[in-house]
Amino acid sequence: MDIVEISEENLEDFHPLLGEDLTEDLKRIFYNGIGAVDEKGQAAGVFVYELYNSESEEDTKSRICLVKAGDSETADNLKDYYSNTSVKADEIVESFFKLAEEAGAKSLKEAGFSLEKKEDDTLEITIGELAETTIGKPKRIPEHVTNIEVLSVLQFRDAVKKVLFKGHNGIIEDIPYLPKTWFDNDISACVSSGGSVSGLFLIRRTPSGVLVPVLFFSCGAESNKNLLHMLRYSLKQAMQLYPPETVVRIHRRSTSIKALTDNILPGRAGKEIFFGVRKEK
Repeated sequence: MDIVEISEENLEDFHPLLGEDLTEDLKRIFYNGIGAVDEKGQAAGVFVYELYNSESEEDTKSRICLVKAGDSETADNLKDYYSNTSVKADEIVESFFKLAEEAGAKSLKEAGFSLEKKEDDTLEITIGELAETTIGKPKRIPEHVTNIEVLSVLQFRDAVKKVLFKGHNGIIEDIPYLPKTWFDNDISACVSSGGSVSGLFLIRRTPSGVLVPVLFFSCGAESNKNLLHMLRYSLKQAMQLYPPETVVRIHRRSTSIKALTDNILPGRAGKEIFFGVRKEK
């Protein structure tokens, strides 16, 4: 059994274990993968984690996304490599996980993580269900709200920089490194007037077809109205382009987004997940 770091060169070998979404995520700058290869050279296990705060003055944290192996020995080897090599190399101060699968959570508990059940801060809802809410009702949308397809690459980059400068980076840390094409240009919205962009609602369509709102921001005197306009615009576009059963995954990591979802989706709760944390030496 060999333990290797997953890279562009061997990424496809681990695709069956990773799934299409994580395979694509591992091409991103803050995602890292560890793989196990058996005596026949076949992928036998994977361990994926995402770094938080690695380019800031705050302590670096790691979110463990997946632990998957055919047997406990392979899983132990992957966890040991993470603890003894990855944690030190990436200067990780704290590791945590939020997993739906109990087996992976219990495996991490054996490696010194705490373990509890809690409500996920992520909501999953379909386009069809969103169409039945208040934002799905037909409303006139002003002409200055449109999709990001109208923006040049330079305009898009400048708009993202403007948002980041105001201290807002949405739910992902690597947004400065992601190209315009990483987002769904047809349903991602912007507020654009006179060559200036004052609002962005960026949505990612994952390889598996899930829609994930990533960045939701507007500034200026009409910012609250424009946020609502962008929500309605993006939903209208999604309703026209995708089937009603298409899943929308909403990460409620900020109090403002949680307040918004509580208003639009009253009583809607996240699924029960397994959570754990471990301080690193």
